[in-house]
Amino acid sequence: DTFGQLLIVFYFLVTALGNLARENIKGLIGRMAELRTPFPTAAFWIGTALQFVGCGLLIIDWHAEIGIYCLILFMVVVSAIFHRFWTFEDPMRRELGRRMLLLNVGVIGGLLLMLENVERL
Repeated sequence: DTFGQLLIVFYFLVTALGNLARENIKGLIGRMAELRTPFPTAAFWIGTALQFVGCGLLIIDWHAEIGIYCLILFMVVVSAIFHRFWTFEDPMRRELGRRMLLLNVGVIGGLLLMLENVERL
């Protein structure tokens, strides 16, 4: 359980840290604006905070359940913003979007399984 939990934390931390590169921040916020995300700058920073808070709570094993819910919320919102594959015209982009959405669904499934192994509040 511990190793699996660390792998999931690693996944989110690597993603969050990668998103914090200056060019990635600008690119992601721009893409969110193109996709008509309300308040894209705020949404980006709130999403980043959810990742770091969720990972931090899991790492220190303090209110881990809240950490898991932070990461689930992040994944649901990211999926709704970026992986609406049915709206893509290009077949390759549509297929990539479909696969990314399915990957996110799998990660959410893993997070839900983690809920069974954390101490309840």
